[in-house]
Amino acid sequence: MTTPPDARPDADAPRPLRLGFPRGVAPSTWARRWKAATPGRVLELVPLDTAYGSARDAADPATAEAAASCDVLIERTSPGARPADTERSEAGPGGAGAGGAGGAGAGGGTGSRHAIRLYAEVLALVVPRDHELAEQDDAGPEDLGLVTLLDHPDHHPSWPAAAPWAEPAWMPAGPEAALALVATGAGAMLLPLPLARHLASKREHVVLPLRAAPGEAQLEGSVVWAVWDRERDDATVQHLAGILRGRTAGSSRESAREEARSTAREPRTREQPRKAAPKLKPNSRGAQLQAAKEKAERKRAEARQAKRRKRR
Repeated sequence: MTTPPDARPDADAPRPLRLGFPRGVAPSTWARRWKAATPGRVLELVPLDTAYGSARDAADPATAEAAASCDVLIERTSPGARPADTERSEAGPGGAGAGGAGGAGAGGGTGSRHAIRLYAEVLALVVPRDHELAEQDDAGPEDLGLVTLLDHPDHHPSWPAAAPWAEPAWMPAGPEAALALVATGAGAMLLPLPLARHLASKREHVVLPLRAAPGEAQLEGSVVWAVWDRERDDATVQHLAGILRGRTAGSSRESAREEARSTAREPRTREQPRKAAPKLKPNSRGAQLQAAKEKAERKRAEARQAKRRKRR
């Protein structure tokens, strides 16, 4: 059976651009923006089984291999930290060196990878389903006195202090192990809101966004970055970095327009065959109507020509 021409893969189409993302990060908005701005280039979303740091350093070989195949990685770091092997440029997170104006200098420094800061995640309090705070929509600093905060490896020092373990070996190895303890009623824990919603069980936990105290700044749960190797830096990756920062299909940025032009496919058009006029029998009703129509058209043409001559 021969494959229809429209179903065959386009050998001339550019390869998909791969975007890897960790748990708790939802890339659907970026994918929609990319599709609208760059219809001729596929953005392949690659979920990675990591929460913090670079998935390329994951203990699981399959996760590390999948991360290495990505053109751009979304990485989560603790507040105030940067992705590994990147260094802040003089321009800082909002300047050209950090991706504010694009260009190959994003991230700056001497690291082998570029990095741009995308956003900070909100902090959340996770409590057991049967806790007295479970009926609330959020939690404030005053509510933290009603819980025992469990310490875990991802609990940042800038967050409200967690209760120390009597034996360091008792500390859970990661957020999943800490959530298992929360479900038993041993205490509550702090996590970035998107990650908490992704990992928590609706039957065992309640996730409460943590609001700031009046007059104080919101605590950062973690920071999300876009990271890519310097050797992979090109106009297409810069275009994706701009979309991750919020650029849309209507952007006036030249690199966005150029990327859309270079990857756009020519529309396929099929020439429709012209239908031959049916042959009319002489002196038939159809032939008489056709002759009358042609005669009327000739008279209208003669009238238009006469008007033109009078105007001269």
